Amino acid sequence: MNTFKRIAGLTAIALFLGTSVFAQKKVAVVTFYADKHIDFSELGSGAGLVAAIGSLSEDENFNLQPVLDNFHETFFKEYASQFPFELMAEEDVINNADYQAYDSRHGESNDEDRNRFFQRYLTYEGYKPMADNVLLKKNSNELAMLDIFKDVDGVMFVNLEYAFVKKTVPFTAGIQAYVSVRLYNKEGKKVFKIRKLATSKKSVAIVAGIPIMSPDKLLPLCENATAEVIEDLNKKLKKIAAKSAKKL
Repeated sequence: MNTFKRIAGLTAIALFLGTSVFAQKKVAVVTFYADKHIDFSELGSGAGLVAAIGSLSEDENFNLQPVLDNFHETFFKEYASQFPFELMAEEDVINNADYQAYDSRHGESNDEDRNRFFQRYLTYEGYKPMADNVLLKKNSNELAMLDIFKDVDGVMFVNLEYAFVKKTVPFTAGIQAYVSVRLYNKEGKKVFKIRKLATSKKSVAIVAGIPIMSPDKLLPLCENATAEVIEDLNKKLKKIAAKSAKKL
């Protein structure tokens, strides 16, 4: 019995120490954005469809900002507690002078008007839109952010994307929402990449190869698909993050 208690005690101590180690790790979320450009590759690539997608992105009534803001609130109030590490305070990220002066390697953050409706990338207030690309190695946003935030153990990229998908009912399309969460350690190596999707329950008609582009029809689909994917990710995030935490 004493031996069993001793083993149990040592196991408890090991678990506590392991948890403490992870708790000391800190990660900076360096971008939080939504891409207003709805991918249409599944529907084709005709000139009419390309023009329609462009017009939708420039329509001020196609406002995904509340959707992004709601996702941000969920992420930091519900998701954050599931990570086996601490997230750096947002104000310490977005108020950093070097961060504010940084221009993305891919040009997403160069536009001074990027937060206006007709811009492709919507950001949560204070953030810069940045795509990660580990293939660029030395010239990547990941390494640039790690250079700016030297005291963290990793940097995280979070974004929302959307795509049209064909539904089973002929000549109808739905919207798929994608949530992407990527974490890189101090060496710029990928710790984990989470990409989840969900499809809207409702759909819009496709006329002459082009889905109905009315914002009042498409926004509810984007909202529904986003709500679905956020709920799904919330159920699986802790398990996914825990598996990869040792790489941080």
